Amino acid sequence: MTKLRQAAKAVVDRWDTPAWEWRDQGPTADLMADLRTALAQPEQEPSQWRDMVVVSLVREGINKHKARELADHFATPLAAAQRPWQGLTDEDRRKFAAAQYDWEDLLIAAEAKLKERNT
Repeated sequence: MTKLRQAAKAVVDRWDTPAWEWRDQGPTADLMADLRTALAQPEQEPSQWRDMVVVSLVREGINKHKARELADHFATPLAAAQRPWQGLTDEDRRKFAAAQYDWEDLLIAAEAKLKERNT
């Protein structure tokens, strides 16, 4: 565990003691909830790819800390952040079939339904 994670965990542990009776109120409580969520995430292992990106960005004049942040952002798998695709249900298909659409209107209606489900 990094020193930063250890320090953050110590703050969360202190925050959760009875001495801090006001801990469930206000914007600081929201920040502490965000910190708890971040600490619950597994710590990322450094990779050669990340190090190479950081070095390249620093050579281009980007601040070292910003370069690390950018490398971590782009190393995060997109699939984890995306929701699963929601297709048309059997009931949707029956409604479209019964609606007497011409083919263009059918495509427009199906596209609108899929956008509604996936946004």
